[in-house]
Amino acid sequence: MKKKNLLHLFLLVLIQFFIGNLNAFTQIVIPKKIQKEIVPNKIPGDIQIPEKLLRRGIDLAVSEIRFSILNRKDNFGGTVKIEAVVKNVGSLNYTSGANQQVVLLYEDVPGAASKLVASRTFQNLPVNGSTIVSYSRAWRISDEFPPSYTAVIVFDPDIYIDGNTNNDDENNSNNRLTRQGSDINGLNWKR
Repeated sequence: MKKKNLLHLFLLVLIQFFIGNLNAFTQIVIPKKIQKEIVPNKIPGDIQIPEKLLRRGIDLAVSEIRFSILNRKDNFGGTVKIEAVVKNVGSLNYTSGANQQVVLLYEDVPGAASKLVASRTFQNLPVNGSTIVSYSRAWRISDEFPPSYTAVIVFDPDIYIDGNTNNDDENNSNNRLTRQGSDINGLNWKR
């Protein structure tokens, strides 16, 4: 029974901490019997805290690259739009200065160097907020080697030391996304 009470107390304290009510620590009275069993700064081994709760919560991601047909010239081509979506998938608002971040969209033609085709600077993104960079071009589904498209979020080199922790992206692994242009050929080209 002691272990169960200790677990309940620990979870209550943990919940209060993550909610941000630090004053709750002064309001909780821990019984003397339980105080003997508490080891400061150590979580009991049988309790696992979800990683998501331990994160700061700021996470920008290139969430998708979308293809759409703007107009059809015939059943085999026309004008397409390529859009890269940057989304705040974290649990805290992203608040930054002007010109400290940009999303770049590259066109990668096989056998040639990558070509920057669009860019968009942005500043603040609330939780689940997004910004889009887009590029339009002529397209023929008969092209043998269609290009691929890569979107990248680029930050000012000093962003992690600018004194603003509200613009420190915690997860860089989702700041780049590539999609094959051959997916455009699979769109509904029939008129």
